[in-house]
Amino acid sequence: MGIFTRIDTAITLHRAERLRKRGDVKGALEYMFAANRKRENPVFERAVVDLLLQAVEAGDNEGSAPQVRHATEKCALQVKDGEIPEINAAELSATALRDAISRTGYLIVRGLFDSADASVIRNCVDEALNGRADSEEFGISAGSPWYYASPYFPGAHAAYARRNSKKKFSRTGSFKVIDSPRGSFKVLEMYRKYGLKEVFDEFFGEPSVIAARKWVFRLVEPIKDYGGGIGGGWHQDGQFMGEGIRALNMWVAMSDCGEGTEAPGITLIPKRISEIVEYGTRGARLNWVVGGELVEELTQDVKIVSPRFNAGDALFFDHFSLHRSGHEIGQSKNRYALESWFYAKSGYAANSVIPYF
Repeated sequence: MGIFTRIDTAITLHRAERLRKRGDVKGALEYMFAANRKRENPVFERAVVDLLLQAVEAGDNEGSAPQVRHATEKCALQVKDGEIPEINAAELSATALRDAISRTGYLIVRGLFDSADASVIRNCVDEALNGRADSEEFGISAGSPWYYASPYFPGAHAAYARRNSKKKFSRTGSFKVIDSPRGSFKVLEMYRKYGLKEVFDEFFGEPSVIAARKWVFRLVEPIKDYGGGIGGGWHQDGQFMGEGIRALNMWVAMSDCGEGTEAPGITLIPKRISEIVEYGTRGARLNWVVGGELVEELTQDVKIVSPRFNAGDALFFDHFSLHRSGHEIGQSKNRYALESWFYAKSGYAANSVIPYF
């Protein structure tokens, strides 16, 4: 970095810090985003991560409930029992989301992200996972735009994929997006591009925020040894977030996956469940898994499905959804995905959150 670049960087950081100290965290973030659009800079991107992690606690992202815009409705949602409704990206609205999830638990939106953006996210996943593994193996994370454990992240800073302290980070698995400064920047820019915050704010009837621990890049490998059975454990995310949370998940496939493909997708029970069901019992192999006996009871009137997704297709569901990874025998390709949990800002309880604009 040349001397003039270092000076420009220092000036930009100083101006953003002045905005933050005046209580204008949103202004500081917008200023940093604008600077990084002109020239991607790891220093700016790390500063953005630090600001995001401090923003909600600083009182940012407050505001009155948005006005409901009935004129934005673009379709009459067709919903059939035992099926997951599907719409295209142009038809996505808060009303479509509310209608589908309240009646079936799910909504598939085809082509929400375009193919070029899906390719960008796949690269982010690879770079982030490699950056984290290189940091642990070679200690080369300093200044990396792809991996950064911010000191402002609350509590233990461990990835979900790391099952125990002796296991090394792998180049596949799960990775919190907020741990990747450049990944965070690119994903947030895409949310802005597609106008997602406006839809989610209207869905909740108030400002929405991102769940920092549940904003995740995923690179899932096919199962090579079926001795322990196939498919991940059935679970509801509300088990971990709290039943009273107001939450919405946007799971976006960034590569082709699911039924009829060579990559594992996600397996679902296509019916509305409105409570946290019993788990850790009735044949469950783990204490957080819903047992097979109960799953059989819940699927007496519906068929378990593993929908096919093309890169860029999105699946929406809430914290009561009962689902698992969709592994099948004979699959040979990895599945890339971006999982983003959003909360209503007034009801995220003790969960760590960040704003987005």
